[in-house]
Amino acid sequence: MPQRTLRFKIYQDGRVQETVEGFDGDSCNDATKNLEDALGEVKTKRLTTDSFVINQVNNSNQLKNESNVTF
Repeated sequence: MPQRTLRFKIYQDGRVQETVEGFDGDSCNDATKNLEDALGEVKTKRLTTDSFVINQVNNSNQLKNESNVTF
């Protein structure tokens, strides 16, 4: 399992920038949900490529298991 890291940069105007590393797919959202709720409204969110690649693999596995889809 890769090392999981949460980094926070707090600006003088009160904004907080959160950087998440080492999480696969949507697991980063699960790991940060409580923190984001406690800090306030999320203004922007930029997903990394790891999030999309893992989700595509999971989605294709789900489609392979459905009876009406042929690959």
